[in-house]
Amino acid sequence: MNFGIIADGNRRWAREQGVAIKEGHLAGFTAIKDELLPVLRDDKDFSALTVYGFSTENWKRSPLEVKNLMDLYLKLLTEWESDLVAQKIKLVHVGRTDRLPQKLLAQLSCITEETASGSVFTIYLCLDYGGRDEIVRTLNKISDQGEKLSEKMLTKKLEVPELDIVLRTGGEKRLSNFCIWQAAYAEFFFMDKQLPAMKQSDIEALITDFKYRQRRKGA
Repeated sequence: MNFGIIADGNRRWAREQGVAIKEGHLAGFTAIKDELLPVLRDDKDFSALTVYGFSTENWKRSPLEVKNLMDLYLKLLTEWESDLVAQKIKLVHVGRTDRLPQKLLAQLSCITEETASGSVFTIYLCLDYGGRDEIVRTLNKISDQGEKLSEKMLTKKLEVPELDIVLRTGGEKRLSNFCIWQAAYAEFFFMDKQLPAMKQSDIEALITDFKYRQRRKGA
């Protein structure tokens, strides 16, 4: 199963703690790495995590915040690469590639190649990603290839597989253009905690709730 997270609340957490915004983003990444990922890896029912890290709309933020975010992703992905290889975790970048900094793109390409053989778990990292944009880009590819469009084909060709869970931290209750096709039959969870405050116990309780739900998918 694929667990999707809309990683929200880093800036608000930073303001509440009286620290720089970039420290909030670092704390949010740490929560995903140290609190969320271990729980999913230990649960045999989950094989993938999809992280909404930077949307196509996030470019509207201040240039300094955007630069700090891009620098942070470059630093963390460089540091994380050997751990992912050792844990046999595959990392896949999804989203546009024409606007990200060249150094970050190079590292994404490197880490994708180095972890390609990962067979234990897959992380889909959404950077410069939007659900609508993904659908348009995929439809253009299908059109260029002259293939006949179908729902099954579009689902297969999208960059992110279908989602089983969508979690949004930070108290907001909306998709914000995250995997709008793949979330059609996902179960939704909204956590009031800001992302940096999320703990393994929160995820364990969520998954217990999820496994009690009846997923009829229209039946």
